[in-house]
Amino acid sequence: MAAPIGQTADQIREGNVLRVPPARVWHALTRPEELLAWWGDPSTYQCTRWVFDPIAGSRWRAEGTNAAGGTFSVGGTVVEAVPSSLLAYAWEPSWVEVPATTMRITLDPVPEGTRLVWVHSGFAGYPRALHDHRGGLPGVLGRLRRYLGPDESPRVTARSIPGPEEPAR
Repeated sequence: MAAPIGQTADQIREGNVLRVPPARVWHALTRPEELLAWWGDPSTYQCTRWVFDPIAGSRWRAEGTNAAGGTFSVGGTVVEAVPSSLLAYAWEPSWVEVPATTMRITLDPVPEGTRLVWVHSGFAGYPRALHDHRGGLPGVLGRLRRYLGPDESPRVTARSIPGPEEPAR
């Protein structure tokens, strides 16, 4: 599972080292057919539709059902996209009241594969939305790790990855 590496009243920061190259992680994060394969779990929610084009300025959208049978959607605008390196997009969920927040995912090559740091920010003044999303991001990263294949088996352990303001441990 991803190691929590920081949270403030405004953001959630998670990170992990994945044993696949950055290009492979990028494809899993940006191709709708791959997103459908791993983003969600029938015990909580399942995505049924993804529209995503990793080009700055493009609109994206995901739709699905929750475990109780209700529907949800989330969408936004791609803010920045540098293939195999950086993906940032606005996050506008239907299930909790919050102005658009921002997902920022960085992918850095490391000898083991890819260092992924995922920051979800923009929660200041919206503690309910922060609480709701705090529980979701580790599960999303865990499903991504499992989806990426046998090299991401349990022998891989999550490590804390310091942010720019945190000293290395």
